[in-house]
Amino acid sequence: MVNGLDFALILLAVAVAAGGIVAKARRIALGQPEARSGDLRARIGGVCRAVLRHDRILRDQPEGRHHLYLFYAFVIPLTVIVVVQVAFSLPPVLARPLGLALDLVAGFGLFGTVRLYQRRYGEQPDRLDNRPEDRWALILLMAIFVTGFLTEASRLSLLSGFEYLWNPIGFALGIPLHLLPEPWRLVLVKFFWRLHLYLVLFTLASLPYGKLGHIPFGVANIFLRNLGPKGAFRPIDIETAEVYGVGQVEQFTRKQLLDLEACVRCGRCQARCPAYNTGKSLSPKKVIQDLRAHWIAKAPYLRKGQGDAFEQPMIEGGGVSHEDIWACTTCRHCMETCPMMIEHVDKIVDMRRYLVLMEGQMPQELVTLNKNLENNFNPWGVGWSARNDWMTRRKVSPRILTEEENPEFEVLLWVGCAGAYDDRYQRVVASVCRLLDRAGVSYGVLGTQEKCCGDPARASGNEYLYQTLVAENIAAMDALGVKKILATCPHCLKTLSKEYPQFGGNYEVVHHSQFLLELMTQGRLRTVRDLPGRLTFHDSCYLSRYADIVAEPRRLLGSVQGLELAEMPRSGTENFCCGAGGGRMWMEEEGTRINNVRAEEALATGADLIGAACPFCLTMLTDGVKAQKKEEEVQVLDIAEILERVTA
Repeated sequence: MVNGLDFALILLAVAVAAGGIVAKARRIALGQPEARSGDLRARIGGVCRAVLRHDRILRDQPEGRHHLYLFYAFVIPLTVIVVVQVAFSLPPVLARPLGLALDLVAGFGLFGTVRLYQRRYGEQPDRLDNRPEDRWALILLMAIFVTGFLTEASRLSLLSGFEYLWNPIGFALGIPLHLLPEPWRLVLVKFFWRLHLYLVLFTLASLPYGKLGHIPFGVANIFLRNLGPKGAFRPIDIETAEVYGVGQVEQFTRKQLLDLEACVRCGRCQARCPAYNTGKSLSPKKVIQDLRAHWIAKAPYLRKGQGDAFEQPMIEGGGVSHEDIWACTTCRHCMETCPMMIEHVDKIVDMRRYLVLMEGQMPQELVTLNKNLENNFNPWGVGWSARNDWMTRRKVSPRILTEEENPEFEVLLWVGCAGAYDDRYQRVVASVCRLLDRAGVSYGVLGTQEKCCGDPARASGNEYLYQTLVAENIAAMDALGVKKILATCPHCLKTLSKEYPQFGGNYEVVHHSQFLLELMTQGRLRTVRDLPGRLTFHDSCYLSRYADIVAEPRRLLGSVQGLELAEMPRSGTENFCCGAGGGRMWMEEEGTRINNVRAEEALATGADLIGAACPFCLTMLTDGVKAQKKEEEVQVLDIAEILERVTA
């Protein structure tokens, strides 16, 4: 039934689609080059998992399932049609069961499309913003399914016998057509078939231009995803870089600009953003869309080499405000849930870098933070020489490692700034020390040689200060021959394990939940008493989503007899942030406090103990419990403190 005109239209549709893809690729090329093509096998495997298995999309139900129906209702029939047309014709014994399968698949696809339409325009969840292109894309897809079934129905109306029973949907729709004369039915077959073909070709031609553009650009974005250490921010070459961070849209890398094109506005990032969910102006989806609109507006000027003539600034002008940039807690939930694998947090940190290093603009609290880090190497600004005072105060005596001693040790305990200076977290690190002593672990600390790992500086945009701290810490550890580091802070864990290698600091870094579990498994620590109670565990963002450590703390707590674990609705990698990451620990928060929301969720489990494994989370949850006036009834404890109570 395909004639010369049809072939010409097919070629035209392919050409129009290719033209749109090329035009957008040229716009993406306006960004900075970035190597993202290595490890082809891993990249292809990731695309298959994301696209064929719908790994991330299926986290949201039931719309994830409906999208899966829609996806396979196009992929399977299209594949069969191409194979059959190009390769061979199937014998009836195979063609009829295959026809039944395709009928059912298409039926599920139409059902999924209708349900997606109903969700968007009937239920209207907050995370979806509706534009005309959304409605027309769904209507177009439904029209393709309907015309496909009508083509089948009119064709089956011409058949006799039981052959039509292999296509139940087409058969049912074709029953009324039997009332028409056969010549009319022949006309309907040709009409519906050609209408179906033209709708498919129109969809193909419009693919790069509207809502369905996420198909080619999303797949490309997933293919070019970051395969490096998860959560590690790109370093800046301080010596050679002309611009620190990103203040103009063309200073983003090409992959970052591809992110903007791949965004499908599904709002999954927004629905999980702790800032957005507590009434802040920040919406990760809106940031991406605002950047995209600014980029599209500026691109014609950039192509002409007249970027300076475009007067609208990207920050506080292109829709991205200072408030949005500084509200981010870098919890990474937006990135972990995005089906297109868009890198929201990296863009925000790049814009922070520009504001801090190029413009000297930052919230006043961060000015104080940076001065404290510069002068005393810790965020609180307590005297550097007092870094060892916690040992005497908490009555522990870890070995202070010195280069002259040429020491041998199993692991370096990274005390961290909270462990050294925060009164509450000193007790946690002291508990860790006592547990290590009980287990007979040979360990030591850097003492006054240890400086802040640099996480607050880097996350808040001060890359120069961060690299200074990193260099000094690496020099101190390398002089002592450090191979393995035990960190009690997930922020230190992420920085030391994933970012220090960028500067030559290669160490095995473990979190205390992992190390203590290993000691329990080896029998070097054993429980000797029960701890009756009901506990809910709060997963730190930097532990769960950055380090993928979810099971270890629970296995550790599960070894405590009498302790009942009550999970919060948002737990594991789907946890809700405490609000302290990304430098927010040292900043005031307007409106509803993120930590109060999380504390309410923890208290709602009826637990009398709230477990944590991060100094920031411990502080924020403690404050949240106090805000609810429950501090007399509910304790907030680190897992090390719990383990110390029950082991010997």
